[in-house]
Amino acid sequence: KGDCSSGDGMSTGGHFNPSASPHGQHGAGPHHSGDLPSLKADANGVATINFMSSMLTVGSGATDIVGKGLIVHRDPDDFKTQPTGNSGLRLACAVIAAR
Repeated sequence: KGDCSSGDGMSTGGHFNPSASPHGQHGAGPHHSGDLPSLKADANGVATINFMSSMLTVGSGATDIVGKGLIVHRDPDDFKTQPTGNSGLRLACAVIAAR
């Protein structure tokens, strides 16, 4: 859900998971649609990520991510602990929009 009003990112709810899959690693077996690849920032706090997913769409269908929340967690994902991979506090929250 695209709601960052709580200030700590908790108002977005859990991972985007229209297929009711377990938490896991993007590209490696069953995982939530919202299990994205890991993101690491450099010393200046700049992070860039490029990936493709057949489990996400923009603008239509059950896997549409427009209007959904996007969270950056503090810690690396261990890809096994349910439901969020022991990834720590939510550091940043955004709402996905289409251009």
